[in-house]
Amino acid sequence: MSSSPAAPGPAPARAPKALIAFGARARRSARAHRALTILIAGLVLVLALALGDLGLLAHRIRHVPVAMPRPASALAEGDATVPYKGETWLIIGTDSRLSVPGGPDRYGDASEDRSGARADVVVLLQPGPGIPRAIVLPRDLTLTAGGLQRERLTTSYLQGPQSTVDLLCSALGVPTAHLVTVDMGGFASLVDAVGGLTLDIPEPVRDEMAGLDIPTSGAHTLSGIDALALVRSRHPQILRNGQWTALSEAEGAQRRSESTGLVMSALITALAQEASTPWGARSLARAVAGALTTDEGTGLIDLARLGWDLADGVEGAQDSRAVEVTTVPAPTQGGGFIALPTPETYSALWARGYAPGTCAP
Repeated sequence: MSSSPAAPGPAPARAPKALIAFGARARRSARAHRALTILIAGLVLVLALALGDLGLLAHRIRHVPVAMPRPASALAEGDATVPYKGETWLIIGTDSRLSVPGGPDRYGDASEDRSGARADVVVLLQPGPGIPRAIVLPRDLTLTAGGLQRERLTTSYLQGPQSTVDLLCSALGVPTAHLVTVDMGGFASLVDAVGGLTLDIPEPVRDEMAGLDIPTSGAHTLSGIDALALVRSRHPQILRNGQWTALSEAEGAQRRSESTGLVMSALITALAQEASTPWGARSLARAVAGALTTDEGTGLIDLARLGWDLADGVEGAQDSRAVEVTTVPAPTQGGGFIALPTPETYSALWARGYAPGTCAP
């Protein structure tokens, strides 16, 4: 007995188009929500890392108490030059041997007095307005500290940075707004952090006391140790006509000031170039924060702002330099270590907005 085929059941109901569209929107919304959640979580993580990094970097910078000077009487009415209106950063490289690259005898012999810290490099940095400028002062510049007493810039630092800040203010009219100091090891690490400095060496030069040995002229990429030796050289010998010739004390001091200007120009430019990108600035900050000591009023934000100002100088520079460097003339007296200011000394500082009587410690 054959059975008839079963009648087909009713067709399954199809969801309304509006419901399908709603489901699709819901799925897209869920995916978007997950993506937004991931993005927010990522931003929170980055921010947490950044804040932790900033906190760590800020903690690594050492601070010293310094009372900054204040403006005094203005220049006489009608003078062509007025005091510099921007902030002056005082950059000091010390000869502290607490951390010496290459070992304690790398710069000078074992009999040398290593107590205390002297100001080995003294630079006034003007980040703006306008083109950033660096003014290199001779370490042996000897100024009147009060009454008949005279003091060399380099030895003024033995009494602490306050002594150097006050001496520059009272004798030259320099109103320091920010102080940054770096020792020999820190200076070398700064140079190494930017991959070394490429300098044009005019003549082969060596100085056993400073650990300096550059046997050929021309372009050289100096490591931190070699750049430090160049700015510390006081008794250089120059290869001329096949003979190593020692320079006099006065010539050596002049060569040292010129070398310091070249090194500082190259270093500031390299630091500014490194700081011109966010990741470069972060890498640089991590590399050098532990090398710096600042006054208590100068923090990580101030240093970052200085880096941005110098980076702007790189972008607007007509050549490869980010900063205009001036070496203040002050010849040593009688082949010694005393460099009294001359009219040319004051004229060079006047041109940069500094004059005695415009600053009070």
